[in-house]
Amino acid sequence: MEKYNTYSTEDFLSDAGFIRWVKEGAEEERQQWEEWQKSQPENLKAYQQALLILRTVLTAERIEPAKDFGANLFADIQTSIGQQEKRNKIIKWVRVASVTAAAMLTIAIGIGWYAQSMITISTEYAQQKRITLPDNSIVTLNANSSISYHRAWAWQNKREVWVSGEVYLNVKHLNADPTHIQNKEEFRLHAGKILVDVLGTEFNVKQRRQQVQIALLRGKIRVQAENQSQAIIMKPGEIVRYNGILQKQTLEQTRNVPEAWLEGNMVVSGLTARQIIDNFEDTYGYKVVLEDSTLASKQIDGTIAFNSEETILYTLSNILNVNIYKEGRIIYLRSR
Repeated sequence: MEKYNTYSTEDFLSDAGFIRWVKEGAEEERQQWEEWQKSQPENLKAYQQALLILRTVLTAERIEPAKDFGANLFADIQTSIGQQEKRNKIIKWVRVASVTAAAMLTIAIGIGWYAQSMITISTEYAQQKRITLPDNSIVTLNANSSISYHRAWAWQNKREVWVSGEVYLNVKHLNADPTHIQNKEEFRLHAGKILVDVLGTEFNVKQRRQQVQIALLRGKIRVQAENQSQAIIMKPGEIVRYNGILQKQTLEQTRNVPEAWLEGNMVVSGLTARQIIDNFEDTYGYKVVLEDSTLASKQIDGTIAFNSEETILYTLSNILNVNIYKEGRIIYLRSR
């Protein structure tokens, strides 16, 4: 129980063990929680707030009073007390009811906010970030990317995230029998208009410039465009692209390594200068002007170090035989 000593209210509401105890109330767990409370942890107030919120959620029922409830109540008050006493008690009753209603409204608003709000983690240009989701899945975000998920992760029917930019996911496998999948064991990713359903696997998602690309390294996933019946079951070594329609290729056909950015590289074979410049713009936030438009279609093979803008620009200047000029956030590539 020591891990709970530093929990906040939000941590308690996200903890599966705490939620299970409040919902099911097993005797052994009840004794453990009582012993924990007797130790007077510093965060006891956070525990009590979480307990109140969760019990309110689990027991909340809408109560519809009888049609004549108000009239009967007022009649009882009139006949049981004198005029002045009646007036004072009505005022007191109204005040108590108002305070109670305000407290309940505050709790309801808090619960609604917690249940519907999202946590979003983003990266700036030229920044990468690695995070752990509540289910211990690992996500690495490339530059200028983000991932969002429900704050009340443990309350959801399935694991679900929304991504933009480029991310690499190592999804925690929760199911021992893939033929009997429970809702809580499902993992769904949203990238633009693409839905990805997965149990446990590693894959790269890139959503840039109105296109989505998914590369599967391990495991098995199902890819589907929203509002379309077409779906693709992916196997390791395959890539699915979406630009209005779903298209599948193999990594050998694309001749590049989608996850190379994890090591600060871009491994390409047959990509054009324009495609590499697009990646540079997405990663570092510059606008690049290639003054000789015929150079945009030049194909490039090899490995490009992508961990610094200077290295990329130096490589492009040599490959394309251009000089580099910077004006604020605009870079001009001019033929020598």
